[in-house]
Amino acid sequence: MDGETVGQYFNAEADTYTHEHSSNEIENSPIVDGFIDPICERGDRILEIGCGDGLLLEYALESTDISDAYGVDISTEMLPNVGDDVQAEYLRASATDLPLPFQPESFDFVMMSDVLHHLVGESRSASKRKAQAALIEAVNLLRPGGHLILKDIYYQSPVGPETLTSQLIFYGLKHLPQIASVVDEEVLPGLLVSFYTPDELVELLQQSGTRIVEKELEITPVSSLPRRLLIGKSGCIRLYAQKKERGRIRSSF
Repeated sequence: MDGETVGQYFNAEADTYTHEHSSNEIENSPIVDGFIDPICERGDRILEIGCGDGLLLEYALESTDISDAYGVDISTEMLPNVGDDVQAEYLRASATDLPLPFQPESFDFVMMSDVLHHLVGESRSASKRKAQAALIEAVNLLRPGGHLILKDIYYQSPVGPETLTSQLIFYGLKHLPQIASVVDEEVLPGLLVSFYTPDELVELLQQSGTRIVEKELEITPVSSLPRRLLIGKSGCIRLYAQKKERGRIRSSF
């Protein structure tokens, strides 16, 4: 699935994903309040790749010492409209159309929230290469010592290889959508996804030139015993990584 197809999907479904409330109504964000706020300084700059309606960026600007914020998203319908009361700058760009339109080493923080699983190739390995390339670009945009914050959905199979659940969802959506919906009732027809295990996500970040400084897992309860046996562990993972060294990084895949 190419980036244009993903953009078209989210353009059509923008009302489902955008928020009706404002950043003033956010009570707490683990990413902003728990990680960014304690370490950021006035003058710091932040970029969110896959920012959607920009709610998290606006909250970061209002709640921390971050001075400048930029958001990019592949869907024009998801982005704030011209004339909206926003502080960050927004533009349409794809996480797979690289390089992104920013100077290298120009940000102190880069966030990617629920983006990687939408970077889908012909196979799961090809998808992982796309994810790696996007992470490498994010790291190249960080100043030395800057932080890359990754949030995504993860799956960890209880039987066979830990990647089995993710593989069933990936190839099920491509070839037999009924199977994918049995594995996860929340997968959406018409939208291909490639999920990863926590270990895979950690490895992707490390191979992009960062070191993990913090990891948070929130396990999603599974409704029934058969689904627990089929899915295993799943939920939300937040990884906080720090850029290790100067110089542009190349993919090892």
